[in-house]
Amino acid sequence: MEQTELSRLYVEYKSLLFSLAYKMTGSVADAEDVIQDVFIKLNGYEVKHKRNIKAFLCKMVTNQCLDLLKSSRNKRELYVGTWLPEPMVFIEKDPLQEMMVKSDVSYALLVLFEQLNPIERAIFILREVLEYDYETIAEIVQKKEVNCRKILSRLKKMLPELEKQMTIEQVKTDREQVITRFIRAIQQGNTLQLMEVLQGDVVYYADGGGKVTAAAKPIYGATRVNQLLIALATKFFINQEKYSIMQVEVNGSTGVVIRNEGKVITVISFEFERNKIKSIFCIINPDKLSFCHTLA
Repeated sequence: MEQTELSRLYVEYKSLLFSLAYKMTGSVADAEDVIQDVFIKLNGYEVKHKRNIKAFLCKMVTNQCLDLLKSSRNKRELYVGTWLPEPMVFIEKDPLQEMMVKSDVSYALLVLFEQLNPIERAIFILREVLEYDYETIAEIVQKKEVNCRKILSRLKKMLPELEKQMTIEQVKTDREQVITRFIRAIQQGNTLQLMEVLQGDVVYYADGGGKVTAAAKPIYGATRVNQLLIALATKFFINQEKYSIMQVEVNGSTGVVIRNEGKVITVISFEFERNKIKSIFCIINPDKLSFCHTLA
């Protein structure tokens, strides 16, 4: 393929392909590697006359992601503590980065993707997120159209939370206010105010990856989560000049970052139910926060 044609395809489709790869892998670094590998391979193909170059590129990216997920299965099984997807954080508004990422699914939905096998994940993303027709999906994942329909139907019955996360109405202003109260309670060590924003059955997940200290297993229940958060807040905010906490956009929704002397050390994302916090996803593995630093 000619370099000019390759460059044109890269500019035109990079944002779509990156969005697909990120949702498949849950990793910014892996998504970038997938895109790079696909365009290296594409350099050896003659695709000028392909009927649907967009579907062809999505097929290449999907296959690359499927191979990556299969090869990383053992790494996930040996991972220390809870594995959470890498967050996409915009500390400062960057239209170019936002266009590239297209964060059109919540962080909670990315977490749910971890319950799917690679093929299930691909079919769900291609159909429910990217809205491809079944004929195209069947071509991309190399399965019969009827099988793709059956797989998606089974997923919706088995994990109704997937569909709920896709259709849930985002009341962004209300949720920003909840997070503002959450931050204020953390900063002040206000146990009562913190309890007001937590669901009774709230779950706290932390991903330290064995690199930093984190809860090895999820913490369940408002009382236990409250106690943990207040204890962590006491640690973080004894020295107000050293640590800071602020609202940011995490995967298209309002989240929180904590910095130590300007460096992002924690990203917190939330799942809501009736404008209370149902799940807290705390990412503190430094390997998953490198992308945040480039936007700081």
